[in-house]
Amino acid sequence: MQFTTDYKSIIERIDRINPVQYARTRNFIDGAVTCLSPYLSRGVISLPQVRDAVLAKYKFYEAEKLLQELAWREYWQRVWQSVGDGIFTDLRQEQAAATHKKLPVALQQATTGIDAIDNNIRLLYQTGYMHNHLRMYIASIACNVGQAHWLQPSRWLYYHLLDGDLASNSLSWQWVAGTFSSKKYYCNQDNINKYSKTQQRATFLDTGYESLIEMELPEALK
Repeated sequence: MQFTTDYKSIIERIDRINPVQYARTRNFIDGAVTCLSPYLSRGVISLPQVRDAVLAKYKFYEAEKLLQELAWREYWQRVWQSVGDGIFTDLRQEQAAATHKKLPVALQQATTGIDAIDNNIRLLYQTGYMHNHLRMYIASIACNVGQAHWLQPSRWLYYHLLDGDLASNSLSWQWVAGTFSSKKYYCNQDNINKYSKTQQRATFLDTGYESLIEMELPEALK
């Protein structure tokens, strides 16, 4: 993943956005995501700028999913503006079933045994970038399977992200961990295989969602 610092090239990247393809493929690891997050998080470009460029070429219904995602980014910023350092605390309710406040070593060292996760953590260390769906997977593994409180793992991820944004990162982790949402987000191996285009089996996530929710702490995450 290459991120240019040439402003003309960044504007050309905005012009190349296809929101229809984005909506159809965004959840796949190789989907048509915009890769604009480093420039948005650093203020090189703005959300209204991207919105206006897209709506100049596409109808609203064609761009709706992309606009929704831009709106989420703006919403996280407004929550941060409202509560300040409260984004580093459980906002709506305490994280249920959290048993420790550390980062599972298997995530830090990319040794979970789940190929799509481990490969992309190593890629994160090399490039500073990670697809948003993988960020959700990792948060779910750390918090909802690994029983870690969300704060320390979220700091680890933020530290390595080229597009690190305190509001988007912290509040997305809280959304996954159920402290800023009505329920926790879970992923299993079938879901990871589908969107990562892998065929791995026999991992600690290779089970149904009901079993996953009731799972004991996997050995790999201790």
